[in-house]
Formats: sequence, structure tokens, C-alpha cells
Amino acid sequence: MTTTGPLTAAADQDLTALPGVRHWTRRVAEDLAAGHSCVVMLPAHATVHGEDLLRAVLGVRTPHRRIPPPDALPAPRSGEAGEDDPEPLWSGQPPILADIDDTFLVDAMTAAFGSDAALSSAPAPPLPRPRPASDPLNGLEARLESLLPARPADGDPADVYQRLAADHADGCTYILNAGEHDDPDALTRLLLRLPATAKALGLPPEQRPKLLVVATTDRLPATAPDDLVRADVAVHWWWGALGRLDTASVTAVNRPLSVRTATHRDTGRTRIGESVTQACIVEVCGPYLDLAAALAAHWHGQPESLRAALTAVCAAGPPTLPAQRDPAHRTGALAHQPPDALRPRWNNGTIEAWEGHLRVHPAALCTATGDTELNKLLWVAQSRTLLPLIDDARDALVTEVLPTSTCPPQQLLAMYGADGGDGANLRPAGADERLQALELGRLYSAKTNGHLVFTTGQTSTLLTLRNARNELSHRRHLPGKTLDQLITKLSP
Repeated sequence: MTTTGPLTAAADQDLTALPGVRHWTRRVAEDLAAGHSCVVMLPAHATVHGEDLLRAVLGVRTPHRRIPPPDALPAPRSGEAGEDDPEPLWSGQPPILADIDDTFLVDAMTAAFGSDAALSSAPAPPLPRPRPASDPLNGLEARLESLLPARPADGDPADVYQRLAADHADGCTYILNAGEHDDPDALTRLLLRLPATAKALGLPPEQRPKLLVVATTDRLPATAPDDLVRADVAVHWWWGALGRLDTASVTAVNRPLSVRTATHRDTGRTRIGESVTQACIVEVCGPYLDLAAALAAHWHGQPESLRAALTAVCAAGPPTLPAQRDPAHRTGALAHQPPDALRPRWNNGTIEAWEGHLRVHPAALCTATGDTELNKLLWVAQSRTLLPLIDDARDALVTEVLPTSTCPPQQLLAMYGADGGDGANLRPAGADERLQALELGRLYSAKTNGHLVFTTGQTSTLLTLRNARNELSHRRHLPGKTLDQLITKLSP
């Protein structure tokens, strides 16, 4: 059974284009620009998106080099430590001519290699450098050191951090997408020592060498994230990164036109009905973008069919789910990282922070105990979408029926105003303004008592609005028939 999670988007959806992801990656980029090394902590199910997030953070302007994996590190060459480097290999990139003043030569190379040859301001990342056979460095330090020029014969082979911070303080970002071959303790040592060395030398932020590491909780010791924060390393957890706008974007682009027009032919009905349907999908799926995309493509918007549709799209969901959310960790959704007790579930994609709330995988809503939560989410979605429209319709109805009043405005306000009998002391103009805010229930009482005269159509609208408003006020979502009747009355 395949595990899906909040970072799994539809196949044709560019994850890094979503506003929540762009905001999150921008925060990481700002920390890098401020001279901080950064660790990006992803849930285990989302490591496939590590490279996409790295590209989004680095953009096109950040100078960076990738720490080579062990199998890409050239084997140690024969000879003594400190011997001259062999001739550099051509990287396949055009020559760098930014510092050449010879106009004829620049023009000639531009014609041969294109404009990038003359405009580029930084060389292509160098290939890893072979190491002497007697080199004592190994593991991550050797892989990082292979990116630097050969050290002098009398240089300290162990102090790669000093060389990076003192001899090659060019502000470069060294990136690593940590994998199984990376020793957790060695990775932690690297993350602690390089920033400490740069800080001890007093380098300004733009000159500090920095690390950008993508990791999961099993790629670092359990206490490492907290230790790194104390060492002035910025740790960014993928926790609460996605929001309502991200889910709404994925939902909207995956709604087929045939679904949008299948139920309601009238434009007004279609738009309102579609707004309610999309709001329900967003609220039910939360940060689980893949499920939002699938549900958007298959559900037609009737509340009674939602559970069956959700069950179908969750068929490949996580194999195990908790029966309910743990209320003891509700405030964890507001923190910058998942609480320790929730990290196993965060890692396998069964819980996430979204819009300040803890959200379990929607597959939990398909269980026998999930009806209450599913109904609540439907109610939230309908309330967000319909209550403003109901109030607009109420306001229009009041405007239509107030001229039919059989008593003065002050008396009508005294009998049916929200605050009781203080309308007698108001000027007529002030009473009219207050009457415009009459609630639906008091409008119904004024009609029943004969103080306002309604036509048959106005009476039908009043009853529909009042019944829908009462249902939503009592935390109950509208069933399909009531929803259709309300949409009809709300449509222009």
C-alpha cells in the first residue's frame, strides 16, 4: 500500500509554484543570505521532493556547489600528499570572460559559445578533485574537501573547515541531500563545525561558507536539531508549510469542466455550487494535495456521496491510522516543528499541521468513527462559503419588504430590533438604518404578525434562508436537497 502525504501533489502540479511552498523556501533562502547554514527537515515520505525544494531555495543567483556522493568521489591518486593538481578537466561549459577587456576576443567567443560566455559572472562548479593516496580525510569531510584546490604540502590535512572559512571565504553554499550513505554523527559534526569556524573568524554574512542540507529525522541523531539551533544553524521543518490557498489552487486546476456544468446549467447556480464543492474538498483534504486533486476530479458535490468518493481516492492511503487526534497535542500545530510524540506519524504522512490545526490523513474520515469529523468539516466549508451569501440575500430581502411596513420605523424597531425597545427614541433615518440589520428570525416574526407584507416568492426565499441559517448555526451541514434549494434562492 503506497503512502501518500502532504507533499505529494498531482502529477502535473508544480509543487514549488504553490504560494505556501514559495513562502517556505523564501524563508530558507533569506537565512542563507544572512550567513546561516540551514537544515531542511522533511518527513520520510517526502524525500522525493528534496531536489525540487533545493532548486527552489537556491534559485538562479545563489552560488553553490554540491557535495559529491561517495560513489562520485575520485579514487586517491598515487604520489605524495601535496603534489600539484593534474590539469583541470573542461566542464563542458563556455569559458568565463567577465574580466577580459579585449572586445574583439569577447565578441569572438560570444559568437562561438553564445552570450552566456560573455555575461557569466561565475565559473561552473568544479569537478571533485582526486586526493592523494595518503590523505587521512574520509567520509563527508573528504567529499567536501575534494571541491577545494589542492592544499599546500605543509598544510593541515584535517582542517578542511579552516580552509573553507579562511582561505576560500567566497560565500558559497555547499548543498547535500542526505542519504543512507551519510553518517548521522559525521553530518552533525559538519553542520556544527563549519558555522562555528566561520563565526570565530568574524566573517561577514556574504563571505561565510554555508551548508544547505536536506535531511529526515533518521538522518540525524535525535537531539541534533535542537543542538543545531543553539549553534546558530537555521532548522526549517516541513510542518504547517502548506495552507488553504495551496489546497484551493490544486483543487481548482483539477476540476474538470464537465463536472462544473453537470448539475446546474444556469451560470449563477453553477458558480455558487462550484464554490461550495471546492470549499468542501479543500476543508476535507487539508494539506493532502494528492487527495484534493483526485477528489476534485471525481466528486460532483453532493454531501451524501462525499464519504464514498473519499473512500475511493484514499484506497492507496497509509496502512495504519490512529482512531482520532490526540487533544494533548492540539497546540503542536502552532509550533515550528512537530512535537516529539507526533513525529512518527508526521514521518509516514498520517498527520500534519494546516491552518493552525492538526490534520490527520483523510482516510481516517472514512472509518466508522470518522463520520463526526467529516460532518464537521462539511459544516465548516459550507459556513465559510454560504453564510456571507445568505446575509447578502437577507439584506436584499429587507430592502424589498421594509416599504410594506404597517407601522412606523421606530415602532417596528422596538418590536423586532436586536436590542429590544430602544427604537422609540431614534430619528426615523436612524431607525431605518437599524432595521436594515433585522435578523431572519425577526423578519419571519414581523411577517407572521402582519407588520411586514411579503409576496409568495419573498416568503419562500425567507423560509429557505432562515432554515439554512438555522442549520448552519447549530453546527449542522446542509443535506443535498436543502443545499440545492438554497443555491436556487441565492442565484441571480
